[in-house]
Formats: sequence, structure tokens, C-alpha cells
Amino acid sequence: MPDIFSGSWVLITGASSGLGEEFARQLSARKANLILSARSKDKLDALARDLAKAHGIDARVVVQDLGKPGGAHALCSQVDALKIPVDHLVSNAGYGSRSPFVESDPEWQAQMVRLNCEALVSLSRHFLPKMAARRGGGIIHLASVAGFQPLPYMTTYAATKAFVLNFSSALSAEVRGRDVRVLALCPGPVPTGFQKAAGITLEKGERLAVLSAKETVRRGLAAYEARKDVYVPGVVNGLMTLAVKFAPRGLVVSALARAMEQSFARTRAAGRSIP
Repeated sequence: MPDIFSGSWVLITGASSGLGEEFARQLSARKANLILSARSKDKLDALARDLAKAHGIDARVVVQDLGKPGGAHALCSQVDALKIPVDHLVSNAGYGSRSPFVESDPEWQAQMVRLNCEALVSLSRHFLPKMAARRGGGIIHLASVAGFQPLPYMTTYAATKAFVLNFSSALSAEVRGRDVRVLALCPGPVPTGFQKAAGITLEKGERLAVLSAKETVRRGLAAYEARKDVYVPGVVNGLMTLAVKFAPRGLVVSALARAMEQSFARTRAAGRSIP
């Protein structure tokens, strides 16, 4: 069976580190050509050179901050200028924070919504019609297990991921008849720079759900190939989402509020900075 990625062009946002970088590494090993986008030109340039040399693929770099107003529109224009058909989009760029909403930086919160939701919608609307016209390709949206329930102390982040989850599921149903894939990939804790940026220290219970970036991406790509619309990698993470689905909502939110409040208090006591 032919590899759906071999010889194709894949646009990856947030490609300079973490899951984005891992997507780039695994896809290039499968002979996909890459358009790598993030804010850090030096990191992207180095990654593009390494992957092109290692796997004999073409790798382009487009530097853009999707958290800025108009950032997604600018990225679309930059990619269009390359005159390259985007066969697959990995919409990975995003961030979160763990803190009381009323104490958080308002611009940080607004930018989170722009990056996690608005940019994702804009990129989908720009590239998906072309995929549908060619009757092939698709999109992987990075959601999260946090999107399956309200999450006090990560209020905005969890809400943005709930948006991504529902948006992706609905979009998948719309385009399935046009032979286009849309997957909401919903990882649990993954050891990347995300936790540090969000001011998060994993608690003992959360560590049981940890899955490496390499394994998360490997399973995510397999789910995308299998045309799943939602996928939660890891047995523990899957069980957690099922438990939340069937437990009373008020009970779930109250329990999470207590656990997150205690975790936040420990983070603050340790003197770690929180946005």
C-alpha cells in the first residue's frame, strides 16, 4: 500500500520544537517534503537543513508568528508565494498556561485564543478547499485531553482545545465524501517545552499518562492514515476521557478544581513564573 505522505508536501506549524519538530522528523523519514513554520528562523533553518540532508527531501522555511493579529493570513500568503500545493497540514502551533484566570495577563489569554483557535480556523479555511478540489490530503489539528472537560486554572486553554475538538469532528464529517481527512489529535502530557512555557509541573497521577513525543506522533499519524476524526493516544489518557464522559459534570469540575488549585499553589510556592 503506497505511503500517503511519500512525495507529498506537508505544512507544519509550530515546527521548531516539541511535537511540531517530531512531526517534521517522522514525516521526512517517510519522504514527505516539508514547509516548516514557527517564529524561530535559526531553529527552522537548522532543522530544514538536517532533514533535507538525512532523507533527501525538500524542506522550506516560513517564519511567522500566528499569535499576532493577521499572522495566519500572512502565513497563507507566504505559503502561496512558494507555488507549492499543500497536501497535508499539521496545525500544531499553540500554548497554554496554568494560573487563576483573574490573575492572568489579559493579552496572553487573548493571544492564546488567536493562536489555538483563530489561526487554526484561518489555515483550515485557506488550504482545505484546495485539498477537497484535488480530492486528497487533509489536516491534523492538535487538540488535547484537556478539551474533553472544563479545566479550572487552565480555563482558556481547555476551552480552546474543546473548540479544536468539536471543530475538527464537524469538519471531518463535512469533507469525508471528498476523500479528505481531518483528525483532532488529543494527547495527554508529552515531555516537551509546553509544560515549562505554561508553568506546569506534572503531578504524580499525571505522570502515569505521559507519552513521549515520538510515540505520540507515531500513533497520531497512524490514526490519520486510518481516517479517524478524533484520536487519544495512550491507554491511560483514553480511560481518563471515558471516565469524564460518563461522570456527572459538576463532580468532575469540582474535583479538577481542587486538584488544579493544589498544583498551582505548589507551582507558586516553588517560585516558578506563570503567565
